[in-house]
Amino acid sequence: MRVLAAFDKFKDSFSAEQACSLVESTAGEFSPNVEVVSCPLTDGGEGFVDILISKCRGDLIEVKARDSLGRPREAAVGMVPIDQLSNEVRSLLGLPESGKLAIIEMASVCGLGDLDLAQRDPWNTTTLGIGDLLLFGKEQKADFILLGIGGSSTNDAGIGALCALGLALKKASGESVDYPSPSTWADIATWDRSSIVSLPPLIIACDVDNPLLGSEGATAQFGPQKGLPPESVAPLENAMNEMVVQLEKVFPHASALAKSPGAGAAGGIGFGLSLVGEVKLVQGFELVSQWLSLKKEVNESDLILTGEGRFDSTSWRGKGPFEILSMAKRANKKAILLCGSLDPHLERKTQEEFPNHKFIPFAKSSWKLAKNLKHGPKLFREACRNIFEDLFKGTSLECPIVKEARFKRIRRLKKFLRPLPRRSNVHRYPVLKWFADTAYQRSFLWSFKGGPIQAALFWGIWISMLPIVGIQMIVVFFVSLFVRANLPLIVALQWISNPLTMGPIYFADYKIGMTLLKLIGVSYPKNKLLSPEYDWAEFSYKELLRLIDTFPPMFLGGSVLGISFGVSTVFLYKILRKFYKN
Repeated sequence: MRVLAAFDKFKDSFSAEQACSLVESTAGEFSPNVEVVSCPLTDGGEGFVDILISKCRGDLIEVKARDSLGRPREAAVGMVPIDQLSNEVRSLLGLPESGKLAIIEMASVCGLGDLDLAQRDPWNTTTLGIGDLLLFGKEQKADFILLGIGGSSTNDAGIGALCALGLALKKASGESVDYPSPSTWADIATWDRSSIVSLPPLIIACDVDNPLLGSEGATAQFGPQKGLPPESVAPLENAMNEMVVQLEKVFPHASALAKSPGAGAAGGIGFGLSLVGEVKLVQGFELVSQWLSLKKEVNESDLILTGEGRFDSTSWRGKGPFEILSMAKRANKKAILLCGSLDPHLERKTQEEFPNHKFIPFAKSSWKLAKNLKHGPKLFREACRNIFEDLFKGTSLECPIVKEARFKRIRRLKKFLRPLPRRSNVHRYPVLKWFADTAYQRSFLWSFKGGPIQAALFWGIWISMLPIVGIQMIVVFFVSLFVRANLPLIVALQWISNPLTMGPIYFADYKIGMTLLKLIGVSYPKNKLLSPEYDWAEFSYKELLRLIDTFPPMFLGGSVLGISFGVSTVFLYKILRKFYKN
């Protein structure tokens, strides 16, 4: 059975990735025959970079930047070769067939979730950090930059980002305005755009088409969500209007851009950046859908699980879970939506729109919001457990004896896997710790999809047969980077040649290598130490050193042996995987 887990974040409780992981682990409690395909969703907000990078051959790079309060922090920037993207994604983004794409997430430096409730105030937050990340993308020689702008805590029209890019603001006294937030706008007397750095073409992923100003603008619509008190909405709107008037003196097209669709997204960051460069807006979910091949995943799944923190009227405006339900409806697939709460005013409308889908709000109505948020993962897991219990009810899987036996197998497997490197503990391994940062940043090293597993099986078995004891771990690490193999598996396979098996394996390598050299007509001297007729009374240190001469035939034989076993194992893996899916 194939289950698609496609969740958005459960705001202030747990992430989309955690939700998908909880589904996967819960399904494993009931049957090994449930294949869970994880597709965390994002509209450009939290998890944007990680989710996109996990689905392609890209790298994560840690960058120092400033957060929305001007404090130093680290954020991840993704770098992706454009030729690794599908034709559909390239067409949507307007990209050529080659080049380099930088992926930046606004929430990584200006995320609302990173601020305490007392710190959430759009008057005092700034987008300086966005400018820091954009400069880094330019330094990395990116040909295009993709910016996801969901989940922001700012409402500064992108002025902070422009200052990081070189816009100089000064007070009447001549002092610089070092912290450009709406609270300091009144201090600005002069503007100097002469030092602004030019950027590569910028693509912004955004599901909002609000203008910058007015009742549908950034301040009125999104300010309260970011901590703006009701009595401060009008003053901040007035300050934003005055800012556009001032910008018009330096950027003649500012007023026109303020009225364009999407200018009010994320506090006006798209508006600010469009003043100084080429900016293209794309629908966030459409991009993620193409990037993750969601339509294909829905069509190939037997059950679709989706959801978010609260399913309400905003969900109906094109949010990820709503679109997943629509895809499932068109494909005639069964779907279940799990949400913290479902807007009671939309319950009937939702059921009428999706009569064959099921809706499960899992928050406890008797609990306060803070308690529900704190225990969100636990409540979500319980809801998932109920779904799978209903799914397998009446089958032998519910038999306590069978269930306990399955749990014992799972515990034994976990105990066996515990010594292997994981993304969270790779720094503890004597050799791998030298490359911990490199390993952590490359998500493909930890992927258990078919490609990385097959690469790990083939190359891991081949290398385990080679006479390179002592440097195997270093070799497999660099091979993993080059062939994009699963690191834990390729490391585990090196124990094929352990102290008990090393002698027979290397002897077989030598014999096969010598036989092959003889077959191709190459004369190579035999080593007497490896001959059963050797008279050990004649043993000398000189004869021991001659063992070095056995390396060429051993390497040749080990390669033949390793390639043969590697190809056979991959072939067997493909057969078993196909059988397991069916």
